[in-house]
Amino acid sequence: MWMRGVFCFVAVLFSSMTFAEESTPIINNEDDLSQIVHQLSDKNDELRQNMELQKNHLTSIVNEQNNITTQISHVQNTLATLDEQGEWLSFSTALGETLRQQLLRLPEKPKSQALDAEIAEEKAQQLNYNNILISLDDYPILTSPLNTLKEATQYRRLLREQTELLKTLISGSDTTILELTKLKIANKQLTNAIDEVNDAAHRYFFWVADVNPISLSYPLDLAKDVIYVIFSIDTLSQLYNASIEVLSAPKPLFLIILSLLFVFTHFKMRTKYNTFLTKSANRVGKVTQDSYSLTLKVVICSLIMALPVPILWAVFGYALQINWDYPVAYALGYGVNAAAPILWVFIISAHFASSNGLFISHFGWSERSVRSAMKYYQLSIWLVIPLVMIVMSFDEYNNRQFAATIGRTAFIFLCFALVFMTNAIHRAGVPLYIDKKGSGDNLLSHILWFILLSAPWLAIIAACLGYLSTAQVLLGRLEASVIIWFALLVIYFMIRRWMWIQKRRIEFERTKQRRLERMQRAKSQEEDINSLNDSVDEPVIDLDAISAQSLHLVRSIIMMIALISMILLWSELHSAFAFMNNIKLWGTSAIVNGTEIEQYITLGAVCIAILVMTITVQLVKNLPALLELGILQHLDLTPGTGYAISTVSKYIILMIGCMIAFSFIGIDWSKIQWLIAALGVGLGFGLQEIFANFISGLIILFEKPVRIGDTVTIRDLTGNITKINTRAITIVDWDRKEIVMPNKAFITEQLVNWSLSDSITRIVLTIPATIDADSELVIKLLLQASDECEYVLKDPEPQVYLVDIQEGIQLFELRVFAAEMGHRMQLRSTIHQLILDAYRCHNLTLPFPPLQTNLEALGRKSGRRSYTVGTL
Repeated sequence: MWMRGVFCFVAVLFSSMTFAEESTPIINNEDDLSQIVHQLSDKNDELRQNMELQKNHLTSIVNEQNNITTQISHVQNTLATLDEQGEWLSFSTALGETLRQQLLRLPEKPKSQALDAEIAEEKAQQLNYNNILISLDDYPILTSPLNTLKEATQYRRLLREQTELLKTLISGSDTTILELTKLKIANKQLTNAIDEVNDAAHRYFFWVADVNPISLSYPLDLAKDVIYVIFSIDTLSQLYNASIEVLSAPKPLFLIILSLLFVFTHFKMRTKYNTFLTKSANRVGKVTQDSYSLTLKVVICSLIMALPVPILWAVFGYALQINWDYPVAYALGYGVNAAAPILWVFIISAHFASSNGLFISHFGWSERSVRSAMKYYQLSIWLVIPLVMIVMSFDEYNNRQFAATIGRTAFIFLCFALVFMTNAIHRAGVPLYIDKKGSGDNLLSHILWFILLSAPWLAIIAACLGYLSTAQVLLGRLEASVIIWFALLVIYFMIRRWMWIQKRRIEFERTKQRRLERMQRAKSQEEDINSLNDSVDEPVIDLDAISAQSLHLVRSIIMMIALISMILLWSELHSAFAFMNNIKLWGTSAIVNGTEIEQYITLGAVCIAILVMTITVQLVKNLPALLELGILQHLDLTPGTGYAISTVSKYIILMIGCMIAFSFIGIDWSKIQWLIAALGVGLGFGLQEIFANFISGLIILFEKPVRIGDTVTIRDLTGNITKINTRAITIVDWDRKEIVMPNKAFITEQLVNWSLSDSITRIVLTIPATIDADSELVIKLLLQASDECEYVLKDPEPQVYLVDIQEGIQLFELRVFAAEMGHRMQLRSTIHQLILDAYRCHNLTLPFPPLQTNLEALGRKSGRRSYTVGTL
């Protein structure tokens, strides 16, 4: 056996050696060898060139690293200078100008995307070198009899040389990747340093005057700068040359032509657009023709029709901005681009405010008020837009050379224009906040209008005193906030119109159904149904009364969106308000790493705590509606489960929000946990009933023995449950009185829930008859009365029994079923009337006046066994 194994091993070894010899190519003639040697030589020359390029690239990377290091040092020195001189900025305008010049000389932020692409390319090249190195093993072997010694030696030398070159290149790629990574880290450090300087500059310069206050020499300086701009810097010549270059460049010329086509199409479509608005306005308010899609179409068409002119405006700005050789053209392009979004907003407002537009026809706003609000529309187009262009252009031109004169004058005129526009809108009665009653006449709206009306005047005063940049930034943020606020107001009225249309349709269908029923009862089919549609024109519906909860939800959601938008919009100015962190209110101690240190609560921390509590309160108030609208309605949950989830979520959010807010003012959990524990023990003894009701409320929410709308009997009280709170449950009895019952009673006492799993209830009526009456006839009459009663269910079917004979009286028991608790009394009344009618028709008499037999009285009189109603 072992001899056979050795033989097999030798055979396998021999076959593998033979296969290896067959798989390795062999050079059989000298021509092939010369060709391969020539290829190797060319490849080695290429690798040497790559090695030289790699060395040069590595040198450039190292030089770039040194340059970045120098820039980081320069930025850090600038930051140190700002920190040292920042407190003196308010005393010297010249110092501020000097520091601003240093900020203008800061390097630009490096782009990390290019380095990432370069690293990826270097790694790919390294992988390629590895593949070439591995492929060297596949080169053919030499056969000594067929090759000369010189060519064989050259062949082997070239292979060794290529191997060394590849290894060197692979090692160089490793070094290059390492240096590129170091350069990327240095770029990140430079970016962080520049961000720190910008934050510090924003913090120090925002509340510092950036120009000199207006003095008696200001008109003369203004005139000199205007003359200098027009004649000395060759403004018209620069604009002319820039226009020539724009018309000769293919890309901006194509964009301008395309924008002009859009504008031409816009003017061609205006007639169709106006016709569409007229048709839509004629359909609004008619029940059978009005639809919410009309409003959506009007909004979309108005936005599209307002686009072409601002697009052309923005294209002109872009075309001017690409001309870096002409500073005037570049600055003007910057101003044109800044004014394009404002122009779009003005044109949209004009479309919405047209006689057949969104505001008047669809929202039902007063045409007189809308016309009053748009009184200065021409002023906004022909004055505000040019002023915005001038302000932004001179803010960009030549390090704000003329911002203190021409730019400030244009900004003051712009503020005066905003004063006229804002007063016109305010006199028109446009609300800034709508309360629960749907009215814009409330305290918050008055406060917002006061801020909005005062802002332009404050900006004028600040600009005259030299705080030009501060006034521009704050006024710009405020106007952007107003635009967002008005956009959300339009969205609110759009949602309100959708709800109004839905209510009108429901009321119309109900009215039409009632009319049809009356027509069927009267057997009058002469009137056409179409005439009915015309007769039911405008059912009056008080939307705020019917849909108060829905509108409150909409208002809450919009308020949350507005609050978040304001936070995001003003978040860029957080460093400008860093001075509030220097206003210390009180001190507190904190333990950090086992060491107790003194901390101070600042005005900024208090403001943040107030903001956190405001957001928390809004979330707690609106969380049930938000959960129901966004999540719970899409889940297969019972009403009690959804209510339990909403309630528990409210308490969790309230607890988290309070802890976060308290932590900002120095009240953290570590300091109050013992107080809370002591209060918990004290309250556990003193307020144990309240805690018992609270825990019982949680049990009720999750176990759901009762639900809102259930009919229950507890103690001697029967009624419908209308509210389930964490402490008590509100029950409305049949007299419409509201009774507040503690939750503990529903857990510890006997409770009858008439509609927990099934709303069907049984009613047992005891009907007497004389002893000589035909019992079969009486049973038949009782069954007939139950069949004729509309409130009696057919399934389960009614039942009649002769249950007892007492004192010469037959006692029959009629057992019927009602669909819900609200039908019980109506069923009793109706079936009693039917039974009385049946007795009269068949000459049957009742043995005594009461319809319901008092069996307990009969039992006491006769001494016989009394019969309990409803038993067998």
